[in-house]
Formats: sequence, C-alpha cells, structure tokens
Amino acid sequence: MSCEDQHLNSHHHGDDDGHHGDHGHDHSHVAPVPTNAAQSLLSKIDTPHVTALNLANPPEDLQKLFKKPQNKYELKPVVASDCDSQLIINIPFLNGSVKLFSLIIRTNGDKYCPKTIKLWKNDKNIDFDNASTKKPTFQIEHPHVGVMYNEDDGTMPESLDSDIEFVEHFLPRHIFTGVQSLTVFVEDIHNNDDEDETRLHYVELRGEFTELSRDPVITLYESAANPADHKNLTVSGSQANIL
Repeated sequence: MSCEDQHLNSHHHGDDDGHHGDHGHDHSHVAPVPTNAAQSLLSKIDTPHVTALNLANPPEDLQKLFKKPQNKYELKPVVASDCDSQLIINIPFLNGSVKLFSLIIRTNGDKYCPKTIKLWKNDKNIDFDNASTKKPTFQIEHPHVGVMYNEDDGTMPESLDSDIEFVEHFLPRHIFTGVQSLTVFVEDIHNNDDEDETRLHYVELRGEFTELSRDPVITLYESAANPADHKNLTVSGSQANIL
C-alpha cells in the first residue's frame, strides 16, 4: 500500500476541530502506584497481530518493539513513521481481559521524539480519518527525553545500557479495566516544525491479566415442574420443619 493510500490527507490539525489538549487527561494529584517488571504484559500481547498505520518499517519490525528483559537495551530496529510524524499502533491482547497500569516507552530524544500520545481501549476503528477528532480514553504528554543517537549518521550502537531514556506513563486503573486491545496514536513530536518522523525503540505495557474462559456455559432448567418429582423433597422438608 502506498504512503498516500495509507495516510490520508484528511487530517484535522490544530484547534479548529473543536478538540483541545485536555481531553483524556487525568487531573487528579494522587501519587501513582509503583509498578514492577513482574507486571509486564509481554507474554499476554498478541504480538503477531500488532498492526500500525503510516509505518515506514516492514510489518515484522513491530513485534520487536516489545522486547524481552534480556533485550531491553537494544536500539534496533528503530520503528519509524512514514509520511509524517503521526503513527497509529493497535495492540491486541490474547484471550483475556487486562487492567492496564502503565505504558513505558523509549523514544528518540534528539529530533524524532513523540509529544502528544492518545490512547483508546477496545476501539479498533481508529484511523487517520478520526484519530485527531475522536475523544481518546486518555491522553499523554510525553517529555522530550530519549536516545540521543540517530540512525541516519551511522553512530547508533546496537545497544545502549541506560535506563534514563525509558519513560513510564501511569494510567488511571479504574478507566483501563476490561481492556482487550489498546490503540496508541502519536499525534505530533517535539520538533514538529523541523522534522516529520516519529521514532520508537521500545514499548512495554504493565498490568494484570485475567484469562477468559473458553468453556461453554450450560444452563439446566425445567419447562414445567412435575409435583410427583418433588413429593419426597416436600415431605422431607415438612419433617425437618416439624423436628
């Protein structure tokens, strides 16, 4: 699919769409509950079916954003947007229901760092026709922090053992319950006036996973009660009451 076909020219930018920057923000000042590596949902993500719109990479590179702990510091492949800085990633979970705690991302901090990130739960119909106008489940303002190497100049190492570029965004747990898929929309970047590309190195989701039962529910019922079938039960009950 061509860049023009995939990323339509009908985007709505700026404030003329009636939606301003506060949609989806959590304005509470309650301290977030810390998470830990044991709460990683890596094994619960249906990684072969993660998809993206406006992706410059081969589709199989998307899976490599979700790294195992031993590969956490690897910088390549760098997942990048194609026609401009906007990128939509749809993340489905396996047969289960998720309560999301946080989103951790490692981005490029030099020229291609995401700024506004919108999230939707259980909405696989998000595309570039509606992503800028549809109210998100939650909105994130990502800081200008990330890896200070660029793949273009050939200086980027294969791995960088540093934790400072990983940013954890805590999500409102009471909102992100019953999640079966998460859509991530990078709306713009910090250098939006000078650059037209988003670059990501790492994505991690943390939370709780509850597997959905595949067993059928069988309900037994009587279409009409037969008094003869209940005679002994009635007598026994009467005797019990008398005693």
